Amino acid sequence: MSKTVHTVNIRLKGLKGYSLKRAWLKETILSVLAAEKETGQLEIDCLVTNDPNIQVLNRKYRGIDEPTDVLSFALDEAGPSDTVFPGPPGPATSMGILVVSYPTAVAQAARNNVTADEELRLLLVHGVLHILGYDHLDRADALVMRRREREIIGILRKQ
Repeated sequence: MSKTVHTVNIRLKGLKGYSLKRAWLKETILSVLAAEKETGQLEIDCLVTNDPNIQVLNRKYRGIDEPTDVLSFALDEAGPSDTVFPGPPGPATSMGILVVSYPTAVAQAARNNVTADEELRLLLVHGVLHILGYDHLDRADALVMRRREREIIGILRKQ
């Protein structure tokens, strides 16, 4: 039996004054994939950035001109105007992009009485679940996604 190898690329942009550990970010994402028993080869590019940068992306891809906490894109899904993000040539590989605003995570952590790491972990879990097909457009789907987020957060806390 061959071991599934996922690729997680971490990029930090516009975070002057913040200290983040790329290894922790990568391990968190890989742990979500393991918890979901994801067996296909998956590549996730994760950008942790600031509010102005995520606002540009939110405006471009969602038509909402304000910062947000997390954006995620499965690269085989239709984007604005039914633009499909094509995968690379070669063997089928599922791909996704995850973008998190660290300053928004810090602000939300303060409002939610949790640490910045706890809030960032939740946003990473949330974004990866979106890439894997979870959504919260209706109440039933939202309940399923929130329950799975809590289960995975519980697993991550034990690690």
